[in-house]
Amino acid sequence: MINVYLLCGGPSSEHDISLRSALNISKNLSKEKYNTKIVYIDKNGVFSKSFDYIDSSDEFSLVKETISNKAKSIANFLSEIKDYNPDNTIIIPAIHGTYGEDGTIQGFLDCIGYPYLGNGLLSSAICMDKVTTNDIFEKNKISQAKYLYTYKDDFNDDFVNKCIDEIGLPLIVKPSANGSSVGVSKVEDKEQLKSAVKEAFEFDKKVLVEELIDGQEIEIAIIGDGNSLDASMPAAYITNHRFLDYDAKYFDKETIEEIPFNMEKVYQKEAMEFAKECYKAAGCSGFARVDIFYTNEHKFFVNEINTFPGFTPSSFFARLAMLMYNKSFGYVLDKLIEDGFRRFK
Repeated sequence: MINVYLLCGGPSSEHDISLRSALNISKNLSKEKYNTKIVYIDKNGVFSKSFDYIDSSDEFSLVKETISNKAKSIANFLSEIKDYNPDNTIIIPAIHGTYGEDGTIQGFLDCIGYPYLGNGLLSSAICMDKVTTNDIFEKNKISQAKYLYTYKDDFNDDFVNKCIDEIGLPLIVKPSANGSSVGVSKVEDKEQLKSAVKEAFEFDKKVLVEELIDGQEIEIAIIGDGNSLDASMPAAYITNHRFLDYDAKYFDKETIEEIPFNMEKVYQKEAMEFAKECYKAAGCSGFARVDIFYTNEHKFFVNEINTFPGFTPSSFFARLAMLMYNKSFGYVLDKLIEDGFRRFK
């Protein structure tokens, strides 16, 4: 039996999505292959005691009581896991956004010497910070939107005017490090730009301002390392919103999921190869979801990379991976676990 520690929750704005991902993972891990224990991490970063019983119909059954001392809670976790052999024990850090996708938990797991699913510290940190990712894409000559960024202390009218002069309206404003389109705004004029930047600062100390690409956002699942990569067909949310904001993604009932996205085979193949280029440029390993803009002129512009995308039943990554291999989600998890052990060795 392989021991699996499934970490979920965390202090980010995507805490509840993490719970849904963890519930779906738990339900699809083979009981014959894996001895699964779950650890809930609360919004202050405190670890719960491990547990194995859950209500499979309710993700909030994963929310457990925690103590007030963060360091002691982590010490308790280490005291338990130290008795398990890393050769047959693996961690699934099913935590999205800050703490889970920014390299924090990956660095912690590297320090204690246990294998885990997905990207390591460096690629997680790079892809979490959209400005850093954009700089790397620019260095690698990968097509993307024009962009500028600012820190809170540097934000002034000169920056606002520079964005309008060098990029042009309309613009997209987003926190540099956040997920699920939280804090993202489309702006049409100078005053809206000022307000949107101030709002984005509520979620991060660095704010990115980008050109609005007039195209369909498509999402592609990538699994593998180096030149040995599997890319799924693209999927897309079809919406009347000018861009795929939080409301369009999660609440607008008129938003339609198209999986796979209907596009000519030649451009579908180009999109998959483009996604692989983006994945490799950012140094990704294990798996990720690459989000791309596809224009009416059949051009591609990278938007961002999610290094631990949603694993919920409705998440595109999980469904695209199953479609790619024509297998169950349990098979996908088996494959990712095998990869985690392989990269650890």
